[in-house]
Amino acid sequence: MARERHSLGATGADQRRGSSWGALFIWLAATMTASTIPLGGIMAQAFPGAPFLWVMLAASGCFLLVGIVSIPGFVYGLPTMVVSEHLFGARANRAISAANWLSQVGWESVVLVIVIYIVRSLLFQGEVVYPLSATLIALVVSLLANFTVPLLGYRAIVAAQKAGAVLLMLFSIVILFHVPLKASLLGTRTAVSVTTLHEALGALSLGLMGGALSWTMFASDYSRFTRGDTPLARVALAPTAGGFLGSFVILFVSVALYQAGGVTFGRDGIAFPRGMFHSEVLYYGFCLFAVMGLLASNFLNAFSSAFSLAVTLRRDLNRRLSTFVDASIGTAMAVWILFYAPTFLDVFETFLSLLIIVAAPWTGVVVVQILGDLWGKGLPPDPASWAEGRRRRVGVLVIAIVASALFSSNPLWVGYGARALGGVDISPLVGFALAALLAVVARLARGAPQPAGLERAKAGAPPL
Repeated sequence: MARERHSLGATGADQRRGSSWGALFIWLAATMTASTIPLGGIMAQAFPGAPFLWVMLAASGCFLLVGIVSIPGFVYGLPTMVVSEHLFGARANRAISAANWLSQVGWESVVLVIVIYIVRSLLFQGEVVYPLSATLIALVVSLLANFTVPLLGYRAIVAAQKAGAVLLMLFSIVILFHVPLKASLLGTRTAVSVTTLHEALGALSLGLMGGALSWTMFASDYSRFTRGDTPLARVALAPTAGGFLGSFVILFVSVALYQAGGVTFGRDGIAFPRGMFHSEVLYYGFCLFAVMGLLASNFLNAFSSAFSLAVTLRRDLNRRLSTFVDASIGTAMAVWILFYAPTFLDVFETFLSLLIIVAAPWTGVVVVQILGDLWGKGLPPDPASWAEGRRRRVGVLVIAIVASALFSSNPLWVGYGARALGGVDISPLVGFALAALLAVVARLARGAPQPAGLERAKAGAPPL
């Protein structure tokens, strides 16, 4: 692993050995993690009247966006942030990459804290030690694991995460048969009203923050390793299907557990009481595979966020070194969250908001560019040809980021748009939709590019 690097160059043919099925399981493993459990709890707590089934289906279905953004990585063999540089230019993209890296390191610290909470619950629920001692022991155990996992190597970690995700999914499905499910979680017929729409939009925004729109900026990091003879549709379908399945199941279980009391929030963070699981095997199995998946997920987050750091620094990075840098910063932030932050949920919501304010508008611009090219002549042979229109894209991105911030509601600020909606945060919806709309308008105003043959014919035609 010491020789493995976060390379900004195109993936060589000898490295492209992955299959679309393998990519599907990578995305299933990436989304089927316990980091969604607080998200489901916040969703159920803040929007109890939301039509959860429809919201979760819609949020999970948006992994189609991840599938679309994965296409350039497959075509060019480039990581996502390098593709982004071709679209927005080096200067603007360095700011995008730096923001992405910082938000991801913050998210890694949040995931590490969730690991500590689960380990603490295991110790405390088993009456092994007192709460404070349980927290300190959980901190030491989790930190040792967080620094040890990278030594296993990328392939071993991915294999372990896939296996852990499948087992966690099986445990989750079994748990659903033992947990009382409320009508609000299962109902498909919901009376349409302003209140219902209000809560549905708020819940959907949360689902997108912790779901599809938080993954688009890494989509091409994995598709670039898929075999070159794979059909384009299957390349896009892999993250769509894997992300949909993993996201839907873990969101459903998260809301169900919170509603049934299987997950509780308090001043001391998150607790996972054993009583609601009705079986020690279910409880300890769920917690074990949740911890394993979170630690592997943190490594893969560091793997992807390091591409953002590499673009920011304009140099290739040693994968092991960059992972340990992320782990060290994440550890310092995790200690701050545990002992100094006001509440864990405030930190959780803050990092989600900061991540999505840039990610949602970025996704809107990139998706329109990719779909517009595919519906026209296809993606250009050389991504450098995207240089035309960079200023328009950057302008659209800046406008959409400002709009997204105005509709954000988090512990740091409440935007004017969010205040008008009673404090409901719909920043991902506004950021993505506005960016996509403006990108379409800019593309139409510029005029669709014409086939090269037609341009040559026009050049040789006699003047009118």
